[in-house]
Amino acid sequence: MEKLLGKLRSSGLKVTPRRKAIVELFLREGSVLSPNDVFVALSNSMGKCGLPGIYRNLETLASCGILFRVVSFGRERRYALCRPEPESSLHHHHIVCVSCGKVGRVPECHYRDGMRIEGFRLVSHIVQLNGLCASCAEKEDGS
Repeated sequence: MEKLLGKLRSSGLKVTPRRKAIVELFLREGSVLSPNDVFVALSNSMGKCGLPGIYRNLETLASCGILFRVVSFGRERRYALCRPEPESSLHHHHIVCVSCGKVGRVPECHYRDGMRIEGFRLVSHIVQLNGLCASCAEKEDGS
């Protein structure tokens, strides 16, 4: 928890009670959450907690690498906790279970900013893999 909040501080942002509560919620849940999920989960404990403020805080947490925005088929934004492993490089990607929302880490990436691909110079990239976690795949195979 403290390491995640340190990312917020190192980005020049304050650790507010609401941001801390959001990070704690993602740590507790361990899966993909929508802004509305966060709003419902925190509305009792946070008092005046409006949905626009939740959206702003989720985007702030995503901008400093604590959360990442999950690409989904619907129009609703969804977020998940980004947990890079300490001994590896910070650059990594994610795999998301399309059934339960569990998030895994894909540490290996063959793309580097500045490299040339088909005549293009890569300036940034976002990769998200979608699949079934072991538990959901087992349920599907057993049906």
